[in-house]
Amino acid sequence: MRALLVVNTYATTTTEALSEVIVAALRSRLELTVEHTSQRGHAQELAQQAAHENFDVVLALGGDGTVNEIANGLMTCDDVLRRPLLGIIPGGNANVFVRNLGYPADPVEATRQVLAAIDRTSVTPIGLGRVKADDIDRYFLFNAGFGADAAVLSRMEQHRSGTRKASDARYALYAAQELFSRLDRKKPHIKIPDLSIEAFFAMVVNFSPWTYLGARALNPQPAAAQDTQLTVYAPTRLRISDIMRLARTVIAGGDLAALDGVVTAHDTDAVHMRADVPTWLQVDGEALGTVQLAHFSHVPNALRVLA
Repeated sequence: MRALLVVNTYATTTTEALSEVIVAALRSRLELTVEHTSQRGHAQELAQQAAHENFDVVLALGGDGTVNEIANGLMTCDDVLRRPLLGIIPGGNANVFVRNLGYPADPVEATRQVLAAIDRTSVTPIGLGRVKADDIDRYFLFNAGFGADAAVLSRMEQHRSGTRKASDARYALYAAQELFSRLDRKKPHIKIPDLSIEAFFAMVVNFSPWTYLGARALNPQPAAAQDTQLTVYAPTRLRISDIMRLARTVIAGGDLAALDGVVTAHDTDAVHMRADVPTWLQVDGEALGTVQLAHFSHVPNALRVLA
């Protein structure tokens, strides 16, 4: 089986020694080509090339950003049956998507399970989300955000530039600053005509759990699953008491659909949003920039994943 391993050597937990161990294990069983990313977007280019060179599987060793880029590269192949299988070995900080698939956080053990999935031809078809906004056209695996969470992620990326590392505590600090002091909580600035509402921010979920707090899965949208389309939630009221209730519900694993001041839509194939001012957009934890119009849709059975 021809396989491409895309290694993000800049990922949070990926080291040269770890990469060597994983490459040796994979090379003993696969006809393996190894490529290292050099910049943002490189993993997408490598996956696109692999898809058009008829590789059987593309494996990611990196975080959610690397996996997202590879998924977008594979989607450039129009024939779903010709798209290489997607395999994932966790090497980032959150590793949300691969944990959703049931893989362990330990990369070496995950490599063993990937090889076992290949031996069993254990493949799961998954749908993807897609967002189009201005000059952006991007697929996402587990979530996209328009507004506050994307703004927080943009600050996290700035924090990570250089030698500083990301952490859950840093994310919580930036989230509190965004919600309590940076966001205008007097008037919602995002209009969602499909739901007939105005909201302060919106999350579009393709897969749950869609984030983690350390080892703990946060699953405030339990209805979102592999066999459903998109789930949307959007706060329409953001008083201090609403923020506290929202945070408690997310951390406690409650269902956001039960909260007053939060509008949800489940199993929807598309949703359109419009912001009054340029607003941050993110997919799978990567901030893409500020836009004012965003259209989200669901693409069923888009990729085949080793699971």
